[in-house]
Amino acid sequence: MMWTWIIIFFAYFVTILELGNALPKEFGVLVAESSSEKENFCMVYFKGLSVVPEEKSKAEFHILKDDTEVDWCYDHPESESRGKIVLLYKSNCTIADQARNIQDQGGKGVVFISPNQRVDQFQMNDTDAEDINITVSIISEKSAERLKKMGSTVTVLLFAPYIVNFDFSLLAIWVIAMITVIAGSYWSGIIRFEIYCKEMSSLRESETEPPKRATGKANTEGSVINVSPYYVGFFVMCMGAMLMLLYFFFDYLVYLIIAVFVLASILSVHSCLEPLVLKIPGRFCRFFDLKCGNTSYKIDLRQVSLIAFSMAISICWVVIRKQKYAWILQDILGVAFCINMLKSIRLPSLKICTVLLVLLFFYDIFFVFITPFLTMKGQSIMEEVATGGKSEEMLPMVLRVDYFGFDPLAVCFRQYSLLGFGDILVPGLLISYCHGYDLITNKKLYFPVTIVAYGVGLLVTFVGLFLMSAAQPALLYLVPSTLLPPTIIGWCRHELSTLWTGFKVIRPEVTQCPDVQVTADNPQYEAADEPPIL
Repeated sequence: MMWTWIIIFFAYFVTILELGNALPKEFGVLVAESSSEKENFCMVYFKGLSVVPEEKSKAEFHILKDDTEVDWCYDHPESESRGKIVLLYKSNCTIADQARNIQDQGGKGVVFISPNQRVDQFQMNDTDAEDINITVSIISEKSAERLKKMGSTVTVLLFAPYIVNFDFSLLAIWVIAMITVIAGSYWSGIIRFEIYCKEMSSLRESETEPPKRATGKANTEGSVINVSPYYVGFFVMCMGAMLMLLYFFFDYLVYLIIAVFVLASILSVHSCLEPLVLKIPGRFCRFFDLKCGNTSYKIDLRQVSLIAFSMAISICWVVIRKQKYAWILQDILGVAFCINMLKSIRLPSLKICTVLLVLLFFYDIFFVFITPFLTMKGQSIMEEVATGGKSEEMLPMVLRVDYFGFDPLAVCFRQYSLLGFGDILVPGLLISYCHGYDLITNKKLYFPVTIVAYGVGLLVTFVGLFLMSAAQPALLYLVPSTLLPPTIIGWCRHELSTLWTGFKVIRPEVTQCPDVQVTADNPQYEAADEPPIL
């Protein structure tokens, strides 16, 4: 029995020696030019054969010969391959045999087409490739189809530049996210404070005067939205269910999401620009009356123009959404959408903010890190839905910036950077609450602290993206970075109680809200014994 195992081990060892060492593969860039087009493609080449220059200026152009219909397992003396780079499929023999035959006919290189982007099926060891001194590279089938469409005469060069790790698109994403969060949360805090002032004025009038009969349409908007932890939990469950539906039925539901995004964008652009448009003096705008039966409506051309503009910019995105430059318009609409959501959704307490952030913290981790172990293909459900998988459509609920920088290898790794709206809105709701708290209590502390914490957390997210070379659940970093600072500061300043529960009665400073007077019987502000809206 022992001798049997020794023989098996010896045979295995000899087999490894006979196979030799597999040649390593590296990423490179294939530059293709025709009479009318120029484009860069990602390639993988075998290192250790012909030297691939690191600089584009040191590489030479060669004519690309399409031999996808030719079987290069055999010699083709009649082939006009001398001085050219040959494009072909892998055949029944080894790729070393095919490359050797092309080399014998004077070819300068071989570009194999990889169906389904399966580079692992192309293997070559140093024993088989001892006499091969031309470049052997691999491109995707999609790239090959694009090459064929460039024309009958295409010249290509191959080079392998160093990888530049800095991605300017991430910097742009960071700037856009910071501007959106600051603008949305600042506006939200202002609205919360103004409504509180009106509520306190109404409260004081109701205490000193008899109730008056309503004479018009009352503004029923409150300073906060009445939600409970149970409602927040149900909302997160619905988010998970919707994500699963998108994963299984993406090709159908994506159009529903696009339609919802367009409608929301129209409302958001109108809501964000309306205060600016209404500052235009009325004497510069025409008003006209629209009669419907016995009722007459006064039409403001400022509003009509704004509605038309909001609809036009949203519909324009739908038309051009598959173009390379469509991300610019998508980000403009996305910023308007996030700002409108932040100023409209005003959470009542740190308790509700904490419940929402913690639930979405685990939600993000589960759908990014855990689901690859549960799916048949080992895919992250969150990443698959966000990028659209194999579909030509993508969900518009993301900020997207196409890669721009100095790294030619970006065609292999980074086509664009994404940041989901949730990574802006979820921390932004907490930051909005902190700004409202600062205004109502006449402090200038929690809002700037959480803004800085959000910016740092987003930078840490990008660092994790580089270190792990994989998609990251941004809330894994953003939730602790934004939630811990105000909690710790509130605890140290003995203000955590009012932060946590919100307020039952708020008496803003006279200097901040002159319509509300502070008396000895009415304290400046008072923490709620219980969350006022639970």
